[in-house]
Amino acid sequence: MTIKYPKVAAFDLDYTVWPCYCDTHLFPPFTPIKKPDGQVLTVIDARGFELSLYKDIPKILTDLKENDVTLVSASRTWAPEIAKDLMKVFQVEYNGKIVYLGDLFDDMQWGERSKVGHLRDALKKLYNDDKLEHFSMCLFDDESRNKDVEKYGVKFVYVKDSENGPSWMLYQKYLTSE
Repeated sequence: MTIKYPKVAAFDLDYTVWPCYCDTHLFPPFTPIKKPDGQVLTVIDARGFELSLYKDIPKILTDLKENDVTLVSASRTWAPEIAKDLMKVFQVEYNGKIVYLGDLFDDMQWGERSKVGHLRDALKKLYNDDKLEHFSMCLFDDESRNKDVEKYGVKFVYVKDSENGPSWMLYQKYLTSE
């Protein structure tokens, strides 16, 4: 079994990184719940809604970063300011330090447009090349409609489990598939 990392890995946010729609379920400000090791994997919003990152997300994101993969957030959120707040409140362990979740991402493309548009804009910004076909890429997403990225050579990793999100097993299956 050969592990093959992509050049770029993109992640939707809602129901892919966390189990809710940040633009309809959440109300800032957010109160972080700090773990003894310093990580903040759970926050509570102004109305008392408790939100945790999906269990395997920190491990998946840090593994990608440790293997020199460019990380992009690609979300159709109507509330980018809420997503931005969450990226600044959640904290994960990376390289022996506690860092903000947003610091793991090389670019964040949000707004009401297609995932193809998000990915092209990220590549243009990061590599001055918006041709998806020029890069080994994947997109982790819970919406099957975004499978259209495959027309451009992007591997679509369908996150079907809205209760548990992307699992380490799903991630490993992606890395070892051709």
